Amino acid sequence: MIVTGASSGLGAHITRRLVAEGARVLAAARREDRLAGLADSVGTAPGRLVTLRADVTRAEDTERMVAAAVDAFGGLDALVNNAGMEVQGAIDRLREADFERMLRTNVIGPYLCTRAALPHLQRQGGSVVNIGSTVVARSPRNRFGYVATKGALEAMSRALAGDLGPYGIRVNVVRPGIVPSELRGSSEAEEERTLGERVPRIQALGQVGKGMDVAAAVAFFVSDESAWITGTVLDVDGGYALGIS
Repeated sequence: MIVTGASSGLGAHITRRLVAEGARVLAAARREDRLAGLADSVGTAPGRLVTLRADVTRAEDTERMVAAAVDAFGGLDALVNNAGMEVQGAIDRLREADFERMLRTNVIGPYLCTRAALPHLQRQGGSVVNIGSTVVARSPRNRFGYVATKGALEAMSRALAGDLGPYGIRVNVVRPGIVPSELRGSSEAEEERTLGERVPRIQALGQVGKGMDVAAAVAFFVSDESAWITGTVLDVDGGYALGIS
């Protein structure tokens, strides 16, 4: 399996969960120092976790990433497109360069990774899990760039589910709600404190989610237990998408 954006936040939680369940995982991210920290925290048997510095917006990096996974594990049966980024701002404030960065990371990155993985997934079937966001359902103010790119990721996922189904490849989306993710540079602890002040007012279950909640959903979608599920979107959000205010 491959997990992108694996060095911190949700990606690290997903990687730890998959390794704990016995998977062999290539964890890819741009920051080698954080990847080293992830490997230390997992502390697994040799060969179960491989780390690789890669930028998902570069086609050559995604091809190298897939080749490394196949070389290490003898094949590839799952891809988790978790790498993402956000720059907030209203349309008249958000720089074009920042919008393009979000587009490249949140949409083109998963496209490049899936394209690189496709020949190997076609041989045996498998699972692609794209990490979306419940902002697509709620459309909060001043986040249009993130909403637009995550919405595009969902549309692409549904299209790919139809195209790749004949090969036995499933494509699904997990949409985290309000979960500390380090996406905007704060630590998980800092985000949890900040989010805890407003979550009870807008979320049915009234508490901040955990990275492990999202990781559990991803583990389900890469497992055989979801063998007859494709083209779906699963909200892991404590009821945030219900629109409670």
